[in-house]
Amino acid sequence: MRVCLGWSGSRHYFDYNAEAVGRTCQVYRYDARFHGDSDKPEWGHRVARLAADLHDFLQTLDLQEVTVVGTSMGASTIWSYIELFGEDRIARAVFVDQAPLQNLAEDWNLGSTGCYDAVSLARLQTTLKYDFRGVALGNNDACLSQHIPQKATEHLISETLKADASALGKLMADHTQADWRSVLPRISIPCLNLVGSKTMCFNAKGVAYVGENIPGCEQVYFDAGHWLYIEMPDKFNELIQRFAAGDTEKV
Repeated sequence: MRVCLGWSGSRHYFDYNAEAVGRTCQVYRYDARFHGDSDKPEWGHRVARLAADLHDFLQTLDLQEVTVVGTSMGASTIWSYIELFGEDRIARAVFVDQAPLQNLAEDWNLGSTGCYDAVSLARLQTTLKYDFRGVALGNNDACLSQHIPQKATEHLISETLKADASALGKLMADHTQADWRSVLPRISIPCLNLVGSKTMCFNAKGVAYVGENIPGCEQVYFDAGHWLYIEMPDKFNELIQRFAAGDTEKV
């Protein structure tokens, strides 16, 4: 199983899940470029580049029949991968609390509640430049719907601050305007879409749109926020284990 984490997050965001899920399948997680401990190059500030990095990773390790899990922007990375490379090497996909379009559009108002047009993007990029820690703190407030231990909160903030703030701003400019709605009906592998019913990052109906528009997609709601895999790790881990094993009847 390959895990693609969201914007500004590192592989350690999945610390609540990797050990449990790893009891039944091999789990691979790495920091995307600009994030965590990965390199911070001066190029590649596009979701399509992250998708190409994923393809390179699967090819280099010659991994086949992989279950990919994408949280937040990680879901967009998988949609981009499918658009570019089809379903090569991927057997199943899990999408976690991500709308197919963040920006407002004439026919769409179910996207992001925080970054949805040119003005909100510019505001985020300015805050990243002058108050990156404030962005990290705001992430925690927006992505969690319930209290978690202070040590865990501090750990998430420290991992966020490993990212390249300037690169995050450039990457968000690409991510927030990308419209994946036309990709969803073309996906033919088994998929699972997880919706945080208390998400404050998106309109939950926009997240649910994903599950409603991928043929045969299973959809599960969590009584949690955007980081539902952190708030409700036991439920998340069990679902992922069953889905990766092909046990969709119990999902």
